[in-house]
Amino acid sequence: MHEALHPVQVAGFRRMTPAQKLRMVADLYDAGIRLRAAGLRLKHPDWPTQQLLFEARRSLLYAGT
Repeated sequence: MHEALHPVQVAGFRRMTPAQKLRMVADLYDAGIRLRAAGLRLKHPDWPTQQLLFEARRSLLYAGT
């Protein structure tokens, strides 16, 4: 699952500012939340959006444990 980065990718990351890197990570996190919420919506169509987002964040928070 851990593929080596291509040299072009490494060069691109080195050119990025810390703020740009942080924005990229935040965007990826938000995308993960939206994807998880969409999956939960399929299983629980009656849940309100706030509950879907809460459960999506909670599931990602504890995903590594």
